[in-house]
Amino acid sequence: MYPEKLTPETISDAGVRARIEIERKIVLRLIDDLLAAGCELRVYDESEYEPWTRSRAEVIDDVMNADEDVLYVRRASDGLSGWVHLVYGNEGWDVVSDYTANVMALLAGVNAYAENLEG
Repeated sequence: MYPEKLTPETISDAGVRARIEIERKIVLRLIDDLLAAGCELRVYDESEYEPWTRSRAEVIDDVMNADEDVLYVRRASDGLSGWVHLVYGNEGWDVVSDYTANVMALLAGVNAYAENLEG
């Protein structure tokens, strides 16, 4: 999930560490919610597209390695297709920066969670 040099444990600034932990919690919740909804995910990290997967471990390994990611979402059961734009380095709770309207209902839980963390 984090390149070795960016693990929270290796960052001396407590504020940056706290922000990264908030981002991590929200991104993990997002991944879990989307997978629980039967979605397949694909990460674009500003340089390459990762393969479509339903593996939590693979998605977690692919996110938070760049300044931003686009998490592509699709679900075969109803033809749902969309994306979630993740931007790191701001306040933490605002890591979910944008998304297509058709995935909004799937993000209700993570958006409420992020609002709680904003606090």
